[in-house]
Amino acid sequence: MNGNEVQRVDAPGVTKQCPYCAESIRAEAIKCRWCGSMLEPQSALAGLSRPWLRARHDRKIAGVCAGLADQFGISVTLVRLAFVLGVFFSGGIFLLVYAVLWLVMPEEPWTPENERREVARAPFD
Repeated sequence: MNGNEVQRVDAPGVTKQCPYCAESIRAEAIKCRWCGSMLEPQSALAGLSRPWLRARHDRKIAGVCAGLADQFGISVTLVRLAFVLGVFFSGGIFLLVYAVLWLVMPEEPWTPENERREVARAPFD
């Protein structure tokens, strides 16, 4: 084996084969690292098929950004940054979008888990 070759170690039972490019990938993968194909197409649109809810946890103002981040499985910081930059570069249109989402998106239902998150988040009470 020379320096340019990569040695692959595939343990049995922890990998699967991509149906599009036939490369070996991790069993828990939802996207192929070789061809970029989504292995579970329903997961690509999961954020659009479930109802959008404002989060009770990790909220700063109304929970819109935290709810969107939970919905699409991305960082809440990234969503907040996108909204702040959008407000500055769109002349305030994103502020209007945030207000509309605040009014339209229902708040997620109360659960004991949400209560624990809120209590753990409020150290000064």
